[in-house]
Order: sequence, then C-alpha cells, then structure tokens
Amino acid sequence: MSIISEKIGRFAIRHRGFISITILLLTVFFFFQARKVRIESLSIDLFPEGHPYVETFKEYQDIFGGANAVLIAVVVNEGDIFNYETLSKIKRITKAVELLPAINNYQVFSIAQRKVKKVEVDEVAGFRSEPVMWPDIPETEEEIERLKKTIRTTGRIQGTLVSLDSKAALIVAGFFERNLEPKIIFEKIEEITTKEEDANTSIHLIGRPILLGWIFHQYPQLLWLFSLTILTIVAVLFFYFRDIRGVLIPLTTAVISAIWGIGFLGLFGYNFDPLIIVVPFVISARALSHSVQLIERFLEEHDRIKDRKKASVATFSGLFKPAMLSILTDAAGVFLVIMTPMPLMRKLALMGGFWVLSIIVTDLFFNPILLTYLPSPKLRVERKSPLDRLLSTVGGWCFGKGQWVIMGVTLVVFIVGFIYAKEVVVGDVHPGTPLLWPDSRYNRDTAKIGEKFGNTEILNIIVEGEERDTIKSPEVLRKMESFQRELEELSEVWVTTSIADMVPEIIRVMHGGDPKWELIPTDRRESGFFLGMIFNAAEPGDLARFITPDSRNANISVYLKDHKGDTLRRVVKKAKEFIAANPVDGIKFRLAGGFGGLLAAVNEVIASSQAKVTTLAFAIVFLFCGITFRSITAGILFMIPIALSNYLTYALMGAKGIGLDVNVLPVVSLGVGLGVDYGLYIVSRIEEEYKENKDLKSAILTSISTAGRAVTFTATTMVVGIIFWAWSFLRFQADMGLLLAFWMIVSMLGGLLLLPTIIFLIKPKFVCS
Repeated sequence: MSIISEKIGRFAIRHRGFISITILLLTVFFFFQARKVRIESLSIDLFPEGHPYVETFKEYQDIFGGANAVLIAVVVNEGDIFNYETLSKIKRITKAVELLPAINNYQVFSIAQRKVKKVEVDEVAGFRSEPVMWPDIPETEEEIERLKKTIRTTGRIQGTLVSLDSKAALIVAGFFERNLEPKIIFEKIEEITTKEEDANTSIHLIGRPILLGWIFHQYPQLLWLFSLTILTIVAVLFFYFRDIRGVLIPLTTAVISAIWGIGFLGLFGYNFDPLIIVVPFVISARALSHSVQLIERFLEEHDRIKDRKKASVATFSGLFKPAMLSILTDAAGVFLVIMTPMPLMRKLALMGGFWVLSIIVTDLFFNPILLTYLPSPKLRVERKSPLDRLLSTVGGWCFGKGQWVIMGVTLVVFIVGFIYAKEVVVGDVHPGTPLLWPDSRYNRDTAKIGEKFGNTEILNIIVEGEERDTIKSPEVLRKMESFQRELEELSEVWVTTSIADMVPEIIRVMHGGDPKWELIPTDRRESGFFLGMIFNAAEPGDLARFITPDSRNANISVYLKDHKGDTLRRVVKKAKEFIAANPVDGIKFRLAGGFGGLLAAVNEVIASSQAKVTTLAFAIVFLFCGITFRSITAGILFMIPIALSNYLTYALMGAKGIGLDVNVLPVVSLGVGLGVDYGLYIVSRIEEEYKENKDLKSAILTSISTAGRAVTFTATTMVVGIIFWAWSFLRFQADMGLLLAFWMIVSMLGGLLLLPTIIFLIKPKFVCS
C-alpha cells in the first residue's frame, strides 16, 4: 500500500462527518444550479465558431435564409395539383404558416404567395410582374389551364415549387433563430397540415424545426428507456452483491456526480442539448464502474480485516492510484473536446470534464465514507461462483500456448480494424437524418420530397460586392451564371437559382418570347436597365432571397439532393475550384450559407480536429500512465488496448454505416478514457500482488479473479442495461448503444486478457521490481 494514500484514507475516515456534510451541501448547491439549466437545442451551438462558412451564415442568415427552414410538400395520388380543392389547400397552408411564431415572412414561398410572380409584356400595360396565384384561386377550367401555362413557362417555379410531374407543390418557410420553439412549431404545423390531408392528398414535412419537434414530441419514450436501463442495472447490482450497499452506494454516488455535472452547466448559464443525452449516461456509467470496484475491494478487505473502518482505509489506499489515474485520464480526454470549435462541444467538454472530476469526490472519497456508516457486511463464504470459475479459466489463457493465441488474434484484429477504420465517412452517410430510423416518418418524408423536387437541402453562396450596384455589372452577372452552370453539372445538385437567372428571362419576354434573346447583355447600362425593371415591378420582400436592396450583395442558392458528407464535399470542392479559377474585380464569392453550408463547416472541422483530439488523448494516456508508474513501458502498454478498441469501433462504424458527425463525435471522443479504465485496475492489482508474493503468474491469476470480477461485472451490467436502446425511436441512440456495448466488451477483453498476457511475456520492470 502507498503510505501517502493510506494517510489520506485515514484522514478522510477520521473526518468523515465534516467531509460528508461538505459533500452534501455542495450537492444541494449544485442541485439548485441544475434547476436553472434550459433544455434546448440551438442551431448555432452545433457549428464551429470562427469557421468562414459559419461567419457567412451568421452575417446573411436573416437576409438570404438561415438554418431553420421547413419544407412542406402537398402531394396528390391521382391526377395533379391543378384543381380547385388542392390549390385551396396550398393557399390555406401558406397563409397559416405565415402566422406562425418566429416566422420570417420574407422567407416563405409557395405558388400561393404574393412574391412568387410571372413577368410579361402586353401592348397596353407594357412590362408587368404579377403573382402567379394571388390573391384568388383559379376556379374555371380556363383559369386553371392559364395557371398551368404560367407555371410551366415561368422560370424557377416548375421543378422547385411545383414538381416536374405536377403532382406535388412545395411550401418553403424560413424561421428566425430567436424565440424559435421547435416543439411548438412542429405541433402547429402538424395541426395545420393534418386537417388538409385526405384520401388523395398526403403532406410531407422536413426541416430542422420539424426534426427537433419530432424528437421532443417522442421524448417521453426516452425517459421510459432510460428508466428501464436504470431498473435493469439496479436489478443486476442487487443480484450480484445480494446486499443493499451494493445497490445503494453506486446509485447514490452516480446521482450525486450527475447533480454536480448538470449543476455546473446551470452555474455558467449554459443550456443542455437533448441530442447529447447519451453522453451523461456514459459518464454516469464510469461513476458506477468505479463505485463497483470500490465496493468489491471493500468486501474483500473486510473479509480479511473484519473491521469496516480499516477495510475502508485499505480500500481507499489500494485503489487510490488506479482510480485517480483513471478518473484524471477520463477527465483529460473529455476536456480535450474543447479543442473542437463548436459551442456544443465546448459546453460538453466543460460539463463532462467537471462531471468526471467530481467522481474523485463522490466515488473515491465519499464511497469509502458511506461504507463506514453502514452495518458491517456478512463475511462471505469461500466458494467459487460460476464467474469465479470463468475468470480462473480466462486467467489460464494468459500463459503457455494461450498467450500466443491471444497475441495472434489481437494482431489480426488490430490490422482488420486499422484497415476498415479508414472506411468511416465524416458527415452523414444516408440521405435523411441519421438521428432517426430509415423507416421513420421524417426520413420517409425526406425521400418523398427528394423524389418529387430533387432537393432536400440548400447551400448558399454569397456574391459580395465592394460597392453599391456591383451586382448590376454584366461581368458579375455572367460570372454568376457560369458558376451556376458549373455546379449544376454535379449529379448531387438539383438546380441553382440567383438574380442572374431573371435577367435573361426579362430580355426574352421583352423580345416576344424569342429564346435566342435569353441572355445577359454585355453593356452595363442595359443590364442595369433590365434589373431596374425587375426592381420596379417587385414589392418589398419579393427579391429578398436573391439580392440586397442596394444591389451590392447577391445570393446563389444551390439546391442539393441530400446532405451526405460526400455530397457536401464534392459541391464545396467544385465551388472552390471555380472561385480560384475565375477571379472577378469588385466581388468576392463567400462560402457558404444555409443549413448545407453549416453542415459542410462541421464536416471540415470534424475531419481536421478528430485526429488531433484522438492523438492528444493517446498522448495524455501515455504521459499520465508513464508518470504514475514511472515507466515509459507502462505508457506504451496502456495505449495498446485503447488503440485496439479505437480502431475496432471505427471499423464497426464503417460496417454499420454510422458517419462521424456532430452527434457521434462526443461519444467517440470519450472512448479513449473509457478504454483505459479497465486495464488500469487489472494492472495495478497485478503490481500490488507481485510485491506481496513475487510470483507473476500468481499475481495475474489473483488480479483477474479479484479486480477482474468488478471489471467483468461493470462491463456486463452496462451492456445489459443498454439493450433496451435498440427499441428507441432514435436510431442515433441505438447506434450509440451498440458502439458503447462493443467498446466496453473490447476494453474488458483488453484488460482481462491482452494486458496480463503482454505483462507475462515482457515482464516489465514497473510490475516486476
């Protein structure tokens, strides 16, 4: 036993009353701070601060559209939308959407909107611009046929607001970030659209407010799943320990550390994003794991000493080094996530890091103190349980022929994991949202809208001029048009729109509809004249999505077929290549606004920061373990199982089609610390036992049968507990449950089999000295 840790343990037990009251008072303080935490998902929290795309988005979101857009598709099964009943539905939905809270009316579009217009020239009125279907709905066959012709001959309507087969119409609604309540928006839009559906009409909804609304709407199911998880863990704890302390103490310390962690958020006025609810469970699992190790060691020490206070001191002293090292390594790994420049990740890093550090107080100190207050446990009968017999068998595999089998299998598995880990895709892998199952209504609606309109996401490219009227330059307009044609060559792009599309259309109309006149003039006075005609015919808000009132800045909207990581990378790469090859005096092309631009920014940051965070986490494990055990060999040794679990988990992600995105990143980042914990307890016990009897084989067998019991139990308990996640409406939760279960099993096997085998083979000095 370490003399220093023993002295600290005696001090803690001697002053247990004062320490207990202090911990409870701090818990009460953090409890009231936790009540201040707002449960909300802020769009901008998910995206990297300082990234040029995000800066572009923030600057122009209220001008050209932000991330909170909703797409509502009205689809008919028989016939087409050109009938009074369906057109009436479109108008009623459009009008109702315009009255929703936080709506940006400049960003509401449908064929029933006043700002959606046709341009024409007649002999009496000359040039004029009129709404295609406002304020009245066509009723007669003649009026409906006229509407059909207008939509088919007016640019930017057929294929964007009306499907090419005329069986669907799209209503686009943009919302301000401020005061946006996704659950309320979702419920109101559901109420508006549900009453418009009938046997021949289906309505499909997508967009970030709808996605969050769906999740919040079904959130009670998550509470049931987490309740079942907790009940299962309680049942397994009771079955394993057959003692109230084995259930009460782990749960008490886990709850206290959770209150401290969430209270830390409230203390700094942070919100809690429900999309990262899996992360608190992971941290609580670590608290539970440490607590089980302590209780298991306490029962062992009590059987030997037969005095609960002395047993508590012995427990604290015996586990001080591995527990402290494990907790500090976990905390450092979590704090490293702060390097990812996303507000959500930084909040998570601060909350999670403090939460993990609180385990030092709640588990390492408070746990042994609580054990002294409870009655002495009954002495355990010396008999081998099935788990003991299993661990004895496992321990035997670490010697003789078994050790070479373990090393050979490890080498093969590591190579396979390393190869397939490269297949992991940064960003979304599927067209819909990875948060929900493919057969969820949201993803089915995404597929339907993609089928009818070819786009489910928008990426904006800003054309930023140096002075007023820059966009009126023919050179600028032609360059915008060329840019659009280049992007439209990509199979991932459905269509693009900008103010540059409108000028050729006006000129064609002015020349009797002759297609050969559909061009951009070369003279600035001519281009300015035709743009002036467009501006004079427009009403406030009509051109808001295309150009600023001073004609200084304009927007190119790129409609994407999906937001998969590969899609965004190809589009951004193509855009960057065009910008680099086509400089224009007086303007600057800025990437990239819209939700597509934000996702592209996230993917770029994840690709650049994940390797850096993982490398630093490995370096911290090496450094902490090397310093604690005073051995470079120890640092290298403990990196082996976490490298194995890291690559194998990435390989599993690739095999299961789980992309590395902003939702997965926090869980994966926690994995390095998760992977080293089990090995620390096993190796520390080997070191301790070897000092006692100088027999390495015996030390390994004893370690696996003692510390290995708690390692096996905690890993198994967590795996059993998260089985219920497979039935979650959140695919993300089920996927993370699978990754966590896999990671725990691999880490457990690394601690039980791989590390003892390597130690027996190389007999490192930090153990055998």
